[in-house]
Amino acid sequence: MTSERTPRALLRETARSFPGSDVALWAAGATFFGLLGLVPLALVSLRVAGVLVGPDALRAGMDTAISGLPGGHGTPAALRTLTATALDMSWVQTLVVLFPASLYGEGLRRAFLQLSPARDRFTGWRGRLGLLALAVVAPVLVLAVLAAAPLVAPLYLRGGWWLVLGVVVAFHVVWVTVSVALVLVFRLVGPGRIGWKALLLGGFGTGSVLAGFLQGFLLFLAIPVEWSAPFGGLPIVGAVSALALWLYLLHVLLLAGYRATLVADDVLRG
Repeated sequence: MTSERTPRALLRETARSFPGSDVALWAAGATFFGLLGLVPLALVSLRVAGVLVGPDALRAGMDTAISGLPGGHGTPAALRTLTATALDMSWVQTLVVLFPASLYGEGLRRAFLQLSPARDRFTGWRGRLGLLALAVVAPVLVLAVLAAAPLVAPLYLRGGWWLVLGVVVAFHVVWVTVSVALVLVFRLVGPGRIGWKALLLGGFGTGSVLAGFLQGFLLFLAIPVEWSAPFGGLPIVGAVSALALWLYLLHVLLLAGYRATLVADDVLRG
Protein backbone atom coordinates (compact mmCIF):
# COMPACT_ATOMS: atom_id res chain seq x y z
CA MET A 1 0.00 0.00 0.00
CA THR A 2 1.46 3.36 -1.02
CA SER A 3 1.99 6.19 1.43
CA GLU A 4 -0.60 8.28 -0.47
CA ARG A 5 -3.29 5.70 0.09
CA THR A 6 -2.48 4.92 3.73
CA PRO A 7 -4.20 7.96 5.36
CA ARG A 8 -7.30 7.51 3.24
CA ALA A 9 -7.41 3.80 3.98
CA LEU A 10 -7.03 4.49 7.69
CA LEU A 11 -9.90 6.99 7.78
CA ARG A 12 -12.15 4.87 5.59
CA GLU A 13 -11.60 1.67 7.56
CA THR A 14 -11.98 3.43 10.93
CA ALA A 15 -15.31 4.94 9.86
CA ARG A 16 -16.50 1.65 8.38
CA SER A 17 -15.61 -0.56 11.33
CA PHE A 18 -16.39 1.79 14.20
CA PRO A 19 -19.37 0.42 16.18
CA GLY A 20 -20.95 3.77 16.98
CA SER A 21 -24.21 2.40 18.40
CA ASP A 22 -22.56 0.79 21.46
CA VAL A 23 -19.67 3.17 22.16
CA ALA A 24 -21.80 5.26 24.52
CA LEU A 25 -22.37 2.19 26.70
CA TRP A 26 -18.70 1.18 26.73
CA ALA A 27 -17.59 4.74 27.46
CA ALA A 28 -20.06 4.90 30.33
CA GLY A 29 -18.61 1.69 31.76
CA ALA A 30 -15.05 3.04 31.50
CA THR A 31 -16.25 6.27 33.13
CA PHE A 32 -17.63 4.32 36.09
CA PHE A 33 -14.28 2.62 36.64
CA GLY A 34 -12.57 5.97 36.13
CA LEU A 35 -14.63 7.55 38.90
CA LEU A 36 -13.43 4.74 41.17
CA GLY A 37 -9.80 4.72 40.16
CA LEU A 38 -8.60 8.12 38.91
CA VAL A 39 -8.51 9.89 42.28
CA PRO A 40 -6.58 7.01 43.93
CA LEU A 41 -4.21 6.98 40.93
CA ALA A 42 -3.65 10.73 41.35
CA LEU A 43 -2.99 10.24 45.08
CA VAL A 44 -0.36 7.57 44.42
CA SER A 45 1.27 9.64 41.68
CA LEU A 46 1.50 12.72 43.90
CA ARG A 47 2.78 10.66 46.83
CA VAL A 48 5.64 9.19 44.81
CA ALA A 49 6.32 12.55 43.14
CA GLY A 50 6.68 14.07 46.60
CA VAL A 51 9.28 11.44 47.44
CA LEU A 52 11.21 12.17 44.23
CA VAL A 53 11.45 15.96 44.60
CA GLY A 54 10.47 16.54 48.22
CA PRO A 55 7.10 17.57 49.72
CA ASP A 56 7.91 21.29 49.78
CA ALA A 57 8.96 21.34 46.13
CA LEU A 58 5.81 19.48 45.13
CA ARG A 59 3.57 21.87 47.08
CA ALA A 60 5.34 24.87 45.52
CA GLY A 61 4.94 23.44 42.03
CA MET A 62 1.27 22.69 42.62
CA ASP A 63 0.65 26.19 44.00
CA THR A 64 2.29 27.70 40.92
CA ALA A 65 0.17 25.55 38.61
CA ILE A 66 -3.01 26.40 40.54
CA SER A 67 -2.30 30.13 40.28
CA GLY A 68 -2.90 29.97 36.53
CA LEU A 69 -6.15 27.99 36.73
CA PRO A 70 -9.67 29.42 36.89
CA GLY A 71 -10.73 29.87 40.49
CA GLY A 72 -14.35 28.87 40.04
CA HIS A 73 -16.08 25.71 41.24
CA GLY A 74 -13.58 25.15 44.05
CA THR A 75 -10.85 23.87 41.77
CA PRO A 76 -7.86 25.39 43.64
CA ALA A 77 -9.09 24.13 47.02
CA ALA A 78 -9.75 20.66 45.63
CA LEU A 79 -6.24 20.38 44.14
CA ARG A 80 -4.59 21.61 47.33
CA THR A 81 -6.60 19.12 49.37
CA LEU A 82 -5.66 16.32 46.99
CA THR A 83 -1.96 17.21 47.23
CA ALA A 84 -2.01 17.54 51.02
CA THR A 85 -3.82 14.21 51.39
CA ALA A 86 -1.34 12.46 49.11
CA LEU A 87 1.69 13.80 50.96
CA ASP A 88 0.22 12.82 54.33
CA MET A 89 -0.38 9.20 53.33
CA SER A 90 1.80 6.51 54.85
CA TRP A 91 3.32 3.83 52.65
CA VAL A 92 0.77 1.34 53.97
CA GLN A 93 -2.04 3.68 52.91
CA THR A 94 -0.36 4.13 49.53
CA LEU A 95 -0.33 0.38 48.94
CA VAL A 96 -3.99 0.16 49.94
CA VAL A 97 -4.90 3.01 47.56
CA LEU A 98 -3.26 1.10 44.70
CA PHE A 99 -6.13 -1.41 44.72
CA PRO A 100 -8.94 1.01 43.74
CA ALA A 101 -6.50 2.74 41.37
CA SER A 102 -5.98 -0.55 39.53
CA LEU A 103 -9.73 -0.84 38.92
CA TYR A 104 -9.43 1.82 36.25
CA GLY A 105 -7.19 -0.52 34.27
CA GLU A 106 -9.86 -3.21 34.42
CA GLY A 107 -12.49 -0.82 33.12
CA LEU A 108 -10.31 0.34 30.24
CA ARG A 109 -9.37 -3.18 29.19
CA ARG A 110 -12.99 -4.31 29.18
CA ALA A 111 -13.94 -1.32 27.01
CA PHE A 112 -10.97 -1.88 24.68
CA LEU A 113 -11.97 -5.52 24.21
CA GLN A 114 -15.27 -4.41 22.67
CA LEU A 115 -13.34 -2.60 19.93
CA SER A 116 -10.67 -5.24 19.37
CA PRO A 117 -10.78 -8.65 17.67
CA ALA A 118 -8.55 -9.98 20.46
CA ARG A 119 -9.92 -12.22 23.18
CA ASP A 120 -8.27 -13.05 26.46
CA ARG A 121 -8.73 -14.60 29.86
CA PHE A 122 -8.43 -12.94 33.27
CA THR A 123 -9.42 -9.63 31.71
CA GLY A 124 -9.81 -7.79 35.00
CA TRP A 125 -6.47 -8.85 36.41
CA ARG A 126 -4.61 -8.15 33.17
CA GLY A 127 -6.06 -4.65 33.07
CA ARG A 128 -5.20 -4.00 36.70
CA LEU A 129 -1.59 -5.15 36.32
CA GLY A 130 -1.19 -3.01 33.21
CA LEU A 131 -2.48 0.03 35.06
CA LEU A 132 -0.06 -0.59 37.93
CA ALA A 133 2.79 -0.53 35.41
CA LEU A 134 1.53 2.86 34.21
CA ALA A 135 1.43 4.05 37.84
CA VAL A 136 5.22 3.67 37.94
CA VAL A 137 5.62 6.26 35.17
CA ALA A 138 2.75 8.55 36.23
CA PRO A 139 4.74 10.48 38.92
CA VAL A 140 7.34 11.49 36.33
CA LEU A 141 4.59 12.73 34.00
CA VAL A 142 3.05 14.73 36.86
CA LEU A 143 6.41 16.34 37.60
CA ALA A 144 6.86 17.18 33.90
CA VAL A 145 3.57 19.09 33.90
CA LEU A 146 4.43 20.91 37.13
CA ALA A 147 7.88 21.79 35.77
CA ALA A 148 6.18 23.82 33.03
CA ALA A 149 3.93 25.65 35.49
CA PRO A 150 6.37 28.54 36.24
CA LEU A 151 6.36 29.33 32.52
CA VAL A 152 2.68 28.79 31.76
CA ALA A 153 0.94 30.23 34.85
CA PRO A 154 2.28 33.82 34.46
CA LEU A 155 1.21 33.80 30.81
CA TYR A 156 -2.32 32.80 31.82
CA LEU A 157 -2.44 35.58 34.41
CA ARG A 158 -1.24 38.32 32.00
CA GLY A 159 -4.16 37.75 29.64
CA GLY A 160 -4.44 38.99 26.06
CA TRP A 161 -2.04 37.46 23.55
CA TRP A 162 0.11 36.23 26.44
CA LEU A 163 -2.81 34.00 27.37
CA VAL A 164 -2.86 32.61 23.83
CA LEU A 165 0.86 31.85 24.09
CA GLY A 166 0.25 30.17 27.44
CA VAL A 167 -2.46 27.99 25.94
CA VAL A 168 -0.12 26.96 23.10
CA VAL A 169 2.69 26.06 25.49
CA ALA A 170 0.35 24.25 27.88
CA PHE A 171 -1.19 22.33 25.00
CA HIS A 172 2.17 20.96 23.87
CA VAL A 173 3.24 20.03 27.40
CA VAL A 174 -0.05 18.23 28.06
CA TRP A 175 0.03 16.67 24.59
CA VAL A 176 3.42 15.04 25.15
CA THR A 177 2.67 13.80 28.67
CA VAL A 178 -0.81 12.52 27.82
CA SER A 179 0.47 10.86 24.65
CA VAL A 180 3.20 9.01 26.54
CA ALA A 181 0.56 7.80 28.99
CA LEU A 182 -1.71 6.69 26.13
CA VAL A 183 1.07 4.75 24.41
CA LEU A 184 1.59 2.86 27.66
CA VAL A 185 -2.15 2.36 28.17
CA PHE A 186 -2.68 1.03 24.63
CA ARG A 187 0.34 -1.24 25.01
CA LEU A 188 -0.01 -2.49 28.59
CA VAL A 189 -3.74 -2.26 29.30
CA GLY A 190 -5.16 -2.90 25.85
CA PRO A 191 -5.57 -6.52 24.68
CA GLY A 192 -3.40 -7.98 21.94
CA ARG A 193 -0.20 -6.50 20.61
CA ILE A 194 -0.07 -3.38 18.46
CA GLY A 195 2.99 -2.60 16.34
CA TRP A 196 5.13 0.25 17.62
CA LYS A 197 4.63 2.42 14.55
CA ALA A 198 0.84 2.30 14.86
CA LEU A 199 1.13 2.57 18.63
CA LEU A 200 3.07 5.83 18.45
CA LEU A 201 0.85 7.19 15.68
CA GLY A 202 -2.34 6.32 17.55
CA GLY A 203 -1.06 7.35 20.98
CA PHE A 204 0.18 10.77 19.94
CA GLY A 205 -2.75 11.35 17.59
CA THR A 206 -5.26 10.56 20.33
CA GLY A 207 -3.14 12.55 22.78
CA SER A 208 -3.46 15.67 20.62
CA VAL A 209 -7.26 15.39 20.70
CA LEU A 210 -7.38 14.80 24.45
CA ALA A 211 -4.93 17.65 25.11
CA GLY A 212 -7.22 20.03 23.24
CA PHE A 213 -10.20 18.63 25.14
CA LEU A 214 -8.43 19.27 28.46
CA GLN A 215 -7.73 22.87 27.45
CA GLY A 216 -11.42 23.21 26.71
CA PHE A 217 -12.19 21.92 30.19
CA LEU A 218 -10.21 24.83 31.66
CA LEU A 219 -12.47 27.16 29.68
CA PHE A 220 -15.45 25.27 31.07
CA LEU A 221 -14.16 25.91 34.60
CA ALA A 222 -13.98 29.63 33.87
CA ILE A 223 -17.67 29.87 32.87
CA PRO A 224 -19.60 31.40 35.81
CA VAL A 225 -22.41 28.84 35.77
CA GLU A 226 -23.40 26.98 38.90
CA TRP A 227 -23.12 23.24 38.31
CA SER A 228 -25.66 22.66 41.08
CA ALA A 229 -28.46 24.57 39.33
CA PRO A 230 -30.03 21.49 37.65
CA PHE A 231 -29.94 19.63 40.98
CA GLY A 232 -31.79 22.00 43.28
CA GLY A 233 -28.64 23.79 44.41
CA LEU A 234 -26.86 20.73 45.84
CA PRO A 235 -23.19 21.59 45.23
CA ILE A 236 -21.69 18.11 45.66
CA VAL A 237 -24.22 16.49 43.31
CA GLY A 238 -23.65 19.21 40.72
CA ALA A 239 -19.86 18.93 40.89
CA VAL A 240 -19.84 15.12 40.65
CA SER A 241 -22.33 15.15 37.77
CA ALA A 242 -20.39 17.77 35.80
CA LEU A 243 -17.09 15.94 36.27
CA ALA A 244 -18.70 12.60 35.36
CA LEU A 245 -20.09 14.09 32.13
CA TRP A 246 -16.69 15.52 31.23
CA LEU A 247 -15.02 12.20 31.98
CA TYR A 248 -17.60 10.36 29.88
CA LEU A 249 -16.92 12.56 26.84
CA LEU A 250 -13.18 12.06 27.35
CA HIS A 251 -13.65 8.28 27.24
CA VAL A 252 -15.68 8.50 24.04
CA LEU A 253 -12.69 10.23 22.43
CA LEU A 254 -10.29 7.73 24.00
CA LEU A 255 -12.18 4.72 22.62
CA ALA A 256 -12.35 6.31 19.17
CA GLY A 257 -8.59 6.86 19.31
CA TYR A 258 -7.98 3.26 20.37
CA ARG A 259 -10.07 1.93 17.50
CA ALA A 260 -8.21 4.17 15.06
CA THR A 261 -4.93 2.81 16.44
CA LEU A 262 -6.06 -0.77 15.79
CA VAL A 263 -7.07 0.12 12.25
CA ALA A 264 -3.74 1.90 11.70
CA ASP A 265 -1.96 -1.27 12.80
CA ASP A 266 -3.91 -3.33 10.27
CA VAL A 267 -3.30 -0.82 7.47
CA LEU A 268 0.41 -0.52 8.18
CA ARG A 269 0.75 -4.28 8.20
CA GLY A 270 -0.73 -4.25 4.71
